Amino acid sequence: MMFFPVIIQARMGSSRLPGKILMKHNGISMLALMLGRLKRLNCLKPIIIATTKNKKDKKIINFCKKNRIKYFIGPEKNVLKRYYLASKKYKLNKVIRLTSDCPLIDIKIIRKLIKIFKTNKFDFVSNSVPPPSSFPDGSDAEIFSYKTLEKTFFNAKLPSEKEHVTFYMWKSKKFKIFKLKNKYNYSNYRYSLDYYDDFRLLMKIIEYFKDKIYTCDTNQIVRYLRKNKNLVKYQKKIDRYGGWNPSLKKDKKFK
Repeated sequence: MMFFPVIIQARMGSSRLPGKILMKHNGISMLALMLGRLKRLNCLKPIIIATTKNKKDKKIINFCKKNRIKYFIGPEKNVLKRYYLASKKYKLNKVIRLTSDCPLIDIKIIRKLIKIFKTNKFDFVSNSVPPPSSFPDGSDAEIFSYKTLEKTFFNAKLPSEKEHVTFYMWKSKKFKIFKLKNKYNYSNYRYSLDYYDDFRLLMKIIEYFKDKIYTCDTNQIVRYLRKNKNLVKYQKKIDRYGGWNPSLKKDKKFK
């Protein structure tokens, strides 16, 4: 079996919802939920939590130690460097990049991306970028080779390219990339974790699926949201790519 290493970026210092990834419902944290879903796909090894040197993130390190999960401590703002150094330390030749604000990541999507990456010799594959994505917000996944990451690390100059790990990969036109499209356009659905209202929605989803929360897939979650539109009314004003704006503003000083 070919193993695919996973690096999940995680920190406690979210400006919109501090400490969100270790927030618990029914005794389980959002990060533990995500890991529980990922561990069902046996080829995902090792799974590494890439956190930061910030004192707040000692809680994440303690979580990793308690649960025997590999971790890496790197720069807080330069996430690209964090991924590069983590990959170098663990001697990875490829990386599945995930973010900890996607606790309901679907292993079916990851499995499809792995198949595409293995059989087509792409440098970078994703289901979310370049935008727009046809998948729900909260199901983002990317795969790239170590060579692609290394080239990106040494060539990325803009603040947005250092904060958002794969910007340079899909913007620079220097790599062979592929974006997976969903059969149906689910881009208007959202179950990522950025605001407290998102957490309340996730609590409802957890309560509905109960013991199946580790196995429910994208289609099942979307069907639940369709039947419970009142739970997602708050999302109308949320910009899926709004989190990019601060670093994009910083880019203007470099142009």
